[in-house]
Amino acid sequence: MTNSWLKLGVGGALLCGLLLALMLLAMGREPQVPIRQLPPPPPLKFPLSHLPAIRGFCMLLDNPKGYAAYRRALRRLHQMGCRWVDVVINARQQNIKAMRMTFLKSATLSPPRIRKLLRYAHQLGLRTMLMPIVLLDHATGDQWRGAIHPTNWPEWFASYRRYIVTIAGWAQRCHVAIFSVGSELISSEKFTGQWDRLIAAVRRVYHGKLTYSANWDHYTRVGFWHRLDYIGMNSYYDLARRNQPPVQHVMARWIPIMARMMRFSQTVGKPVLITEIGWDNLQNTLRKPWDYVGVGKIDPQVQLIAYEAFVRVWRDLPVKHFAGAFIWEWYPGSKPTDYGSYSLQGEPALNLVEHWISGR
Repeated sequence: MTNSWLKLGVGGALLCGLLLALMLLAMGREPQVPIRQLPPPPPLKFPLSHLPAIRGFCMLLDNPKGYAAYRRALRRLHQMGCRWVDVVINARQQNIKAMRMTFLKSATLSPPRIRKLLRYAHQLGLRTMLMPIVLLDHATGDQWRGAIHPTNWPEWFASYRRYIVTIAGWAQRCHVAIFSVGSELISSEKFTGQWDRLIAAVRRVYHGKLTYSANWDHYTRVGFWHRLDYIGMNSYYDLARRNQPPVQHVMARWIPIMARMMRFSQTVGKPVLITEIGWDNLQNTLRKPWDYVGVGKIDPQVQLIAYEAFVRVWRDLPVKHFAGAFIWEWYPGSKPTDYGSYSLQGEPALNLVEHWISGR
């Protein structure tokens, strides 16, 4: 009896809904179909054993007025259980042919405040990596720091060496654990002698661990890994052919990439350190994670898939071959509505990454 009444009630509701829709259509109005609100997904879990030793965020100090926000960000990272931060600073050169670089006051935190922030991170108990990069004031088409071509390479290296040795001195005084001697300077990497000279100069003023951040498609061609402590590289591989693949498909794309890196680590005798890895909040982020001016719809679910695949694959590896990774990026104040943002504040993937970062 109860089932009969239930069937009658459901059938009656459907009939009423159909009649209402017909009436609205007859009046020239389209019926409004309610959108079902899905419950939030449950927290994602993955094994916490055998995680890499270095797990942290990158933080780019490109806001000259951002000192207070950067301090708050460091406190927030410490509270979430983060123990490593990759602090990224920049000097500028005019274009790809320029031979000198300088700090641009409008594009970076001031040197005294950079040093003060590094010391503050140390006071909080955060271990730091310091990564100076070069940015171009004027670039067209596909021009970027990886394609610089100064009219006089020795003069460029002299300017770059002054920049890097100066920052290495800061690193020594501010208790920095890892220092990067460069980032993605692909066209300069063939000048191994110049790099050997630069690294030797850095070793004289800085006594921590050294790395260089190679491009993910060029790390095997760097000829000075033997002078450094880590094989550093960014990691923006294309991992999907469609916008929202299953996690298992992304994991399967990672496996051969990871295998090549581990073989290279064995050959060189140095551990791999991923200096940058991340995905923005756009739907094509797994297909073009390197495209920081990407287009398309915001789809945080794809970002979540990307991070779940990463944390599941990159574990249970020997420390002598894989040191860890830094997530690009933690940007103070970022929101889910920030179009194309790599920062995770407010995004569904944050809980998962916080779980991985903290190890709890």
